[in-house]
Formats: sequence, C-alpha cells, structure tokens
Amino acid sequence: MSPIDIFLWGVYPYIVLTILVVGTIMRRVFFPRTWSTKSSQFLESKNEMVATPIFHLMLLFVLFGHLGMFIPKEVMDSIGVNEHMYHMAAFYMGGGAGVLLGIALILLIRRRFGIKRMKANTSRMDIVLYVLMTLTIVLGICATFSNADGSFEYRLSLTPWVRSIFIGQPLVAQMAISPLIYKVHIFCGLTFFAVLPFTRIVHMFSGITAGFKYLGRKAIVYRRRKIDERALANERALEFPSRVTPSDK
Repeated sequence: MSPIDIFLWGVYPYIVLTILVVGTIMRRVFFPRTWSTKSSQFLESKNEMVATPIFHLMLLFVLFGHLGMFIPKEVMDSIGVNEHMYHMAAFYMGGGAGVLLGIALILLIRRRFGIKRMKANTSRMDIVLYVLMTLTIVLGICATFSNADGSFEYRLSLTPWVRSIFIGQPLVAQMAISPLIYKVHIFCGLTFFAVLPFTRIVHMFSGITAGFKYLGRKAIVYRRRKIDERALANERALEFPSRVTPSDK
C-alpha cells in the first residue's frame, strides 16, 4: 500500500467525519440564522415544480440505497438474496435512480445559472456544492454501468471498508485494490460531506428530525377572524390592529 492509499482510505474519512460533525454543530449553535435552504422560489418557480421533487426523492432513494453497504454479504445470503439478485437490484434500481437524479440536477443547474436573477443569488459555496455533487453523481452512474456484468464484486472490498471505518479499523487494503472509478467516486463523495456543513444543503439534517418533532407537537387551532366591514372598505386599515386605525371622518 502506498502512503497516498493510507491517507485517502485510512485517514481522510476521519477528517471528513470530524468536519461534518463539528462543523454542523457549530453552524447550528453559532449561526442558526444561516441554517436555511435560501429558498429561491420567489425568483423562479416554473422549473422548480418539476426538478426539485424529483431531485429530493431520488437523492433520498440513492442515499438509502447506499445504506445497504452496511449489511454484510453473509446476512444477505442468509435471507436468500444472492450476489446476482443484489447486483441486478443495484444495477437497475440504483442506476435508474442515479440517472433521474442526474437529470434533475441538470435542470436545477440550468435554473440556477441560466436565469440572471437566480445567478445573482448564487454564492461561491453554492458553486462548489454543485461541482462536487455533479462529479459524485456522474462518477456513481459511470461506476454502476461500467460494472454491468458484475465482474467487480464490491461487497467483498468496498462494503467491508465502509463498515471498518465506523469501528475504527479501516481496511485500507480493500480499497487499494478497487477500480479507479470507484475510488474517485468515493473521494468526491467524502469531499462533498466535508463541505456540506458550510452549504445550504445542511438543512437536510432538519428534514431528518422534523418528522419526530411533529409527533410530539400539539395541534394548532386555526380560527376564522371576523373582519369589520369598515375595514374591508379601507384596505389600508387591514395593516393596523383594532383601535390603531385612524377613525374615518
């Protein structure tokens, strides 16, 4: 193993995890006002109605699909999912989701940089985010379709390495023998998570916990307020509460 392999697959993942955790916490605690998607719907919503839902759904699908890397091969075999079945599911479902995700990303990039008022609302970190996201998605699609025949059984090299990172014993040798395109894909993915706390996409962590918060939240009661007919005749009066509006003479 070369020193580069040791750094990339044995040290760099922990640097990324540290930046991700510490950076996210600091962003939430010290800069809560920046914890936002910076919604741009008021600038342009026509393309957003199509691209945004597809992008978010496919992104969730791809992320949850990658969680399968934490399941050992022996466990999948024990429940009747052999290598061929696993590969076909990853190829067709994962590949299809990746393509749809890429198309949605192209539409969002076109929207972001093709409209002047949208481009003016784009920061440098947004550009870095789009570049890393594009590289990660494109390389993931290429890696999936380049292994159409299933000749590279990544469950024997990539997935053990992923699991080894979280137990503090990185299997650097497993990654060192992996094809280059998988290595570049994983490196871009790691770098994406390293810059995530400093981008608008950090709001994804709120989305993960939002559902649990709503379970314990009390119901909100909405009541219809009867508006004085005199206020209806004077639109300006609606901007002031009762007894503040100047009386009509």
